[in-house]
Amino acid sequence: EYDARGLTKDGKTIWVRRMNTAIEYEGKLSILGNLIDITEEKRFEEELEEANTELRELMDVISHDLKTPLVSIRGFVSRLLRHHADRLNDTGMGYLERIESSAERMDKLISDLRAYLTSGHVGYDYQEVSSRETVESVVQDFEAILKAKKIKLTVAEDLPLIYCDPEKIYYVFQNLIENAVKYLGETPSPKIEIGCEDKGDTHQFFVRDNGVGIDPEHHERVFNKFQRLREVRDEQGTGLGLAIVKQIVEKHGGKVWVDSEKGKGATFIFRLPKRPADSDRK
Repeated sequence: EYDARGLTKDGKTIWVRRMNTAIEYEGKLSILGNLIDITEEKRFEEELEEANTELRELMDVISHDLKTPLVSIRGFVSRLLRHHADRLNDTGMGYLERIESSAERMDKLISDLRAYLTSGHVGYDYQEVSSRETVESVVQDFEAILKAKKIKLTVAEDLPLIYCDPEKIYYVFQNLIENAVKYLGETPSPKIEIGCEDKGDTHQFFVRDNGVGIDPEHHERVFNKFQRLREVRDEQGTGLGLAIVKQIVEKHGGKVWVDSEKGKGATFIFRLPKRPADSDRK
């Protein structure tokens, strides 16, 4: 079976899918060929690729043109705080801190918007990777805050090899660990546990914490865009993190959900097929 361009009798170019089947015809081994016109399918694929190209270009604009002024704002705020802090009263210092906080939040929002758009529409690069190495790499990003908050984090030794887009799955673990840290609040003896269970044709990962928990009525809502819970004060959150996680996991052919009760911690669970159905796509 293969695809090829063809010419009609009137000279029009079309796309066809040729399928050859070995048969016996009049006592001889023969080939039965079938042709299917897939011109519309190919046209749709080309339009989709053009849309993806435009989306990638838009993401470049978002990453560069929108972030550049934020870099300048944060740079000038840093200079003011470093060289002129002694000339500012408490009110002036408060204004600068609010400007810096707003710039940081805008920077985070731009990054999350980019991640949300690309996670759903830009092609995935599937590879076999070590989920344990991925998790350990993510954990390194949180070493300082884990130490500062005295959070005990344990990672299962037997995390499996998985077939996925490494960059996207990195984001999934990064976001779930970040959320666990955030919603531990002032929990005494805070801890986070990361593990995986073999479910036959899927790997079932979990990120569990003993924090403030989530009321069951909000379990589905937390995965919606721009949704943030009120259990903790979250000035830097954009409300896109878990929506991106959901989009990435579903793009891999998997499923994500949360098991939690208010005041009893939360366990975020996601399943990944051992071989995603669309793993041959780029």
